[in-house]
Amino acid sequence: MKKPQLVAFDVDGTLIESPDGRVVWQLLNALYGSSPRENSRRYHSFLSGEISYPEWVDLDIGAWKATGATREQLADAIRQGLSPAPGALETVNELRARGYRLAVISGTLDLTLDLLLPDHPFEAVFTNKIWFNEAGLIAGWRATPYDNEGKAEALERVAADMSLTPKDAVFVGDNINDLQVMARAGLAVAFNPKTPEVEAAADHVLRGDLRGLLDLLP
Repeated sequence: MKKPQLVAFDVDGTLIESPDGRVVWQLLNALYGSSPRENSRRYHSFLSGEISYPEWVDLDIGAWKATGATREQLADAIRQGLSPAPGALETVNELRARGYRLAVISGTLDLTLDLLLPDHPFEAVFTNKIWFNEAGLIAGWRATPYDNEGKAEALERVAADMSLTPKDAVFVGDNINDLQVMARAGLAVAFNPKTPEVEAAADHVLRGDLRGLLDLLP
């Protein structure tokens, strides 16, 4: 392929990690929402089509709201339980310096990105959104339409906005909700892939430190 011009990233498990492999939803559910067993049940209900993605998001964040969780509490949990993946900050900043356009297409919370990568160079960000009132209590939220198969649609959209095509893009992800967008991108990179399917779908597999991406992109 010709030299890519756009690099799009997943967040949880790619740009952001936790010592025990949990994503932000699992972390916050364990503290302010459902049990691990209930979280697993909801996940499988989504996979089976019993509930929609927005309904799944509503159940999770609605539970946090019902417990009275505040922005400060959620932020503390995120800072304590999650951190940028090794080399993530250096990688995105170097890619921007090399002239690549950058985007995030993820099922994470916008709060995660704001807290852990506050000065990020991403031009386009597609995530779930949560907002708070003056007292710091959860006031509302919006589920992203761009998770799972919607990630491919987001890549189409951001590429078009930049007068590019998805084949001009690299996508970096780690899990099964990245499979469709990896298939659409010109170059698919799996970082610490969580399933054999993701590893098999990737043109390149990276492990350990995201700075390995810099060797693939001049």
